[in-house]
Amino acid sequence: MTRLTRWTKSLFLLAMLGGAVPAFAQDGGLYEDVPDPNASFVRIVAVGLSTAVIENTSFDNLGSGVSGYVVVNKPGEITVVTGVDETKVTVEPGKYYSFVVGADGSKALVPEDISSSPAQAVITFFNLSDKPMVDLFVPAAKAVAVPGIATNLSGSVALKAPLTLDFEVREGDTVLASLPAVELERRAGVAIVFRGSAGAYEVLQTASSIAK
Repeated sequence: MTRLTRWTKSLFLLAMLGGAVPAFAQDGGLYEDVPDPNASFVRIVAVGLSTAVIENTSFDNLGSGVSGYVVVNKPGEITVVTGVDETKVTVEPGKYYSFVVGADGSKALVPEDISSSPAQAVITFFNLSDKPMVDLFVPAAKAVAVPGIATNLSGSVALKAPLTLDFEVREGDTVLASLPAVELERRAGVAIVFRGSAGAYEVLQTASSIAK
């Protein structure tokens, strides 16, 4: 289950932080310049996973917890291997997915809400911690960007770009982890993963990309 945060009065403040910039400066191009728009795009998001395979593409360094997207040219049933576990999942043409592996070993194929607006960047926030519900907060705007994400789920928001923002992961008013200076580019994406347990938490960012 993925939740897409709509523009609200608070998030309007986030949009205004970007200021005026030359058209098409700092474009990322991930969600526009894809090899085949009718393909499916699947990535791994996991905790404590060293190796994974999506179809015939292998990953052996998932320190950040996020792989690149694998381009699936023949959507339908595909095989995802995480560690020693093999899972069959079904993907649709033109869609983006994250195969999420939680700290508890649970697995789920999560569809992603992707904006193709040339003036926006997409932030996808994953809660892979033991906290039952957390928010992704922007201190500069005093606004919640992605609210109420339960364990092993994710939410997305499209923000004006280019823009550099600090983020906090919060439980209510309590700051659990901070992530400074996240650079947002037009037509690009950033995955933010919150993970940890028992008071030891961290939050990491990974630029969304197509696996080479």
